Amino acid sequence: MSDHDAEQRLTRCAFAGVTAAASLAAMAPAAADATTQAKKSPATPRDQSHISMEIYKGFALQEFDRWDGIIRPDVKSNSPAGRDIVGLQTLKDWNKAFHAAFRPRVDLIDHFVAGDRGLVTVNLHWKHDGGPFKGIAPTGKSGTSVESFLLQLRNGQVTQWDVADNSLDLAMYLHDQGFALPTFVTPPALIKG
Repeated sequence: MSDHDAEQRLTRCAFAGVTAAASLAAMAPAAADATTQAKKSPATPRDQSHISMEIYKGFALQEFDRWDGIIRPDVKSNSPAGRDIVGLQTLKDWNKAFHAAFRPRVDLIDHFVAGDRGLVTVNLHWKHDGGPFKGIAPTGKSGTSVESFLLQLRNGQVTQWDVADNSLDLAMYLHDQGFALPTFVTPPALIKG
């Protein structure tokens, strides 16, 4: 395991609340396995896990410029709270408005990139006491929202970012406030059943 890989793992563990000492103890067998595997197969696929981690860090820390090299300028995005968002700057502005209104603490639950697909799952601990959001005045209401960012990639950059809600506190809150949530959504199917 390279120093860079070890640093990334420590960063992931720190975000998950794991102590550095426990992480180092856990890395010893993994480092030996990785070294052995690298010797067996010289042609390994390009590691793109940094993409999902940068998506998380950019979102959690409100450092949206982290996305500049990993998200295409013409990215397309959809979520229960916003459909047909096109463009990196529009995506950044939407997320800035969300953070200003709900001021969430963002826990990382999982992240990965495999081939042309990636996933980042977070738990948002939100409270609408920052500012208005899409015409909804702050109410002080709070909750959690477990969300998965479903990513499509091409040439090492995110081309599509869809948000799937795994819990409904935030979606129900927005609905209760009169926010029009999308219905009859039909994204392109990989296989039609």
